[in-house]
Amino acid sequence: MTPTKPSRGLFLVDIDGTVALRRPGPRERAPYDWHRVGEDLPNAPVITVVQALAAAGHGIIYVTGRSDACRASTRAWLAEHVAVPGEALLMRKDGDRRRDTTVKSELYKRHVRPNEQVTAVLEDRATVVAMWRGLGLTVLQVADGDF
Repeated sequence: MTPTKPSRGLFLVDIDGTVALRRPGPRERAPYDWHRVGEDLPNAPVITVVQALAAAGHGIIYVTGRSDACRASTRAWLAEHVAVPGEALLMRKDGDRRRDTTVKSELYKRHVRPNEQVTAVLEDRATVVAMWRGLGLTVLQVADGDF
């Protein structure tokens, strides 16, 4: 899936820990419990930023470590809670157990870098933030994400 050209800058947006938060408590979804991603809570401050960027004409590409096994439920969650469809939803292949840094770097190099110049990335996880910065991208880190 090749992203379309946005009218202004392009922002890469992570999902888990960035626009979506796992519901806390005894029934909290495990990180790889893909069939429960629809239960995640919206991270309102970050969603407000994504909506403002899109309203200003910036392109949005979601780059997530989620498996494409939950593509439909992820799209439904984004439609309900973010209401910014984005140019693309880039996800790991079902069964791919490699680190998020490896998967996201490959998704970026294959689908985004050849076609687009990225303005910034919205991300929570420190290791992934370091990877994006190592690729020369500006990152707006939305949480500590030290795991």
